[in-house]
Amino acid sequence: MYYLRNPVLGIVITVLLALALCLITPETNAEVTVSGIEGEADDNVMLMLSIQKEKCNSPKWKIQGLFEDSNQEIDQALRALGYYHATIKKSLAFNKDCWKANFQVTPGQRVEVSDVAIIINGDAKNDPEFLNLLKKMPLKQGSPLHHGKYESMKDKIESLALESGYLQGSFTEKKLLIDKQNNIAHIKLKFDSGKRMVFGDVIVQQDVLDDGFVKKYLTIKSGDVYTSEQLAKTHNALSQSGYFDTVDIRSDLGQVKDQRVPVTIKLSAKKKAHYGFGVGFDTDIGPLLNASYINRRINHYGHFFTANIDLSPVLSTAEVEYSIPLDKPLTDLFSFGGGLKREHTNTFKSLSATISARHKHAYANGWRQTLFLDYSYEDFTTASNSGQTLLLVPGGSWLYSVSNNPLRPTEGYRLEFEAKGSYENPISDVSFIQGYLSAIWLHELPLGGKFIGRTLQGVTLVNQITQLPTSYRFYAGGINSVRGYNYKELGPKDNLGNVEGGELLSVFSAEYEHPVLENWGVAAFVDTGNAFNFDSINFKTGVGLGVRWYSPVGPIRLDFALPLDESDSSFQIHFAAGGRI
Repeated sequence: MYYLRNPVLGIVITVLLALALCLITPETNAEVTVSGIEGEADDNVMLMLSIQKEKCNSPKWKIQGLFEDSNQEIDQALRALGYYHATIKKSLAFNKDCWKANFQVTPGQRVEVSDVAIIINGDAKNDPEFLNLLKKMPLKQGSPLHHGKYESMKDKIESLALESGYLQGSFTEKKLLIDKQNNIAHIKLKFDSGKRMVFGDVIVQQDVLDDGFVKKYLTIKSGDVYTSEQLAKTHNALSQSGYFDTVDIRSDLGQVKDQRVPVTIKLSAKKKAHYGFGVGFDTDIGPLLNASYINRRINHYGHFFTANIDLSPVLSTAEVEYSIPLDKPLTDLFSFGGGLKREHTNTFKSLSATISARHKHAYANGWRQTLFLDYSYEDFTTASNSGQTLLLVPGGSWLYSVSNNPLRPTEGYRLEFEAKGSYENPISDVSFIQGYLSAIWLHELPLGGKFIGRTLQGVTLVNQITQLPTSYRFYAGGINSVRGYNYKELGPKDNLGNVEGGELLSVFSAEYEHPVLENWGVAAFVDTGNAFNFDSINFKTGVGLGVRWYSPVGPIRLDFALPLDESDSSFQIHFAAGGRI
């Protein structure tokens, strides 16, 4: 037998064992009940009651002291909601293992607002925004008294004054008079807005871009009515421009003269050049290497240059683009550039080069439009035909996306339309018209789950689909198409059974996703669709289960899918990263 001979070590072990017992022994909640009230009154009382936060192992003297204080806490909680005549019956009992407290509350008659007088003096007296606010006040004649709503009335008046340029506004009278005997309350508020301010001199401190160009981002101008909304819009515009690391906008209220508020904007520039490198993996295209370069300031007029290279066994691209901000740089941009693309799938091989020009416009309603003109050369080979094609393709795309959370949305949708075409002429080999639609919808379901609906639709009008290079044909299959099938495995086949790409595309997907841990989830899905020609409609279906990791940079998806129709393989694993909206 071994005996512990070190007393210090024995004490340490005893303390550690005691701590361990505390950690593994769950703290039991005592039973605290409140009857006679419900709804907001019950919630407020439970929030104010200190005793209900105590555990079974709390000292008896502490519980008794809190029990004595409970009448005052309950009365205070009910008075905040207009109950000034509450009566309370209570009991406290201790047993061997715990204690129990019961409170029977009779709230009595609630105080009612007898009259509300709100007077606005100063320049805001006839301001439509203030007149509209007064109509929407939460307490009116006949309303039950609610101290929280009374406080919010004052807050709303002061907030609107600051937002609207009444920077020196203040209450000259604030009265809430309560007649307990008659159970009525009188509200009287007087607010003097003072003079309305306007923007004074607007000074921009920066040394990397032309001052005239930077001013295109400003929504505040000297002489305009001072509003916090315009300050926020200017801050957002400068922050989203991509040129500045920090944006500091300050109103100098100490230098106000003749109701003119001077504003100073201090901007610190981002680094001119940015380099990026990445390694990734996508089950559609395999391991991926990426390199990118951005020159944020080619000149003082905000021109910028981007270059990007993606290398993978299936799909590799290299792109450069020179962008020129227009008169409204936050919403309008013109760019030109070029790119190379190499794509080797199980159904075709393609090498293409493209030069392009684009005009991008962001509408106030959230839609983003891109009008483009592409001139491309493509050398392609399928199992049934090959060729080299020159195409001059004008077109446009329109995108709208909205969600309730950029990293982990539970509600939202994304719509994208594209239309393009070409007319046969000496510098373009094929006449065609093509339209494309991509849509996704997320909807939250009970118990934390969400439904994800997705569709892809496309149509091409052309004399013969084999005249078009493979980049302009439709294929299906892969993680963003019909899961359970290889990337671009599906499409109409020639007489020898070789996939050659289609004139039409139609894909539908339904998915249920459910969280299982804080940052993990599982999914079940069914996808159906195909690429086909007008004379050969044939849908393929895949089903499966997936795992979701909601990482700090966006969702990671791992799907296990089975094809229900003829396929190159009997099982597919799909992996991808990034949001869908």
